[in-house]
Amino acid sequence: MRATKPDLLRELFAMYLADEPKRLAALCDAVAKGDLELMRYQAHSLKGAAATMGMERLCDACRELEDAARIGFGEALSQSCANVEREAEAVFAVMREDSEQS
Repeated sequence: MRATKPDLLRELFAMYLADEPKRLAALCDAVAKGDLELMRYQAHSLKGAAATMGMERLCDACRELEDAARIGFGEALSQSCANVEREAEAVFAVMREDSEQS
């Protein structure tokens, strides 16, 4: 039996929710520790996953954080991380709500 589009979307959401909250936690930990290289790596990875799923606002927030980490611009790091967290949590909430409705 072939999966319907809503089923496929739920499967993608489930895979995303299995990995990306962990990546977000690792990103926040890197920010707290001031580890610019790990921060840049995690922001880049989260950005790629967001881009794949068409999440433009999250992708843009990750790009800003990645750029701030690349140049070591300390003042922008905490604000950029807060933007990533806010956008990611909004995405996670929509995905969780969708999976609860199925």
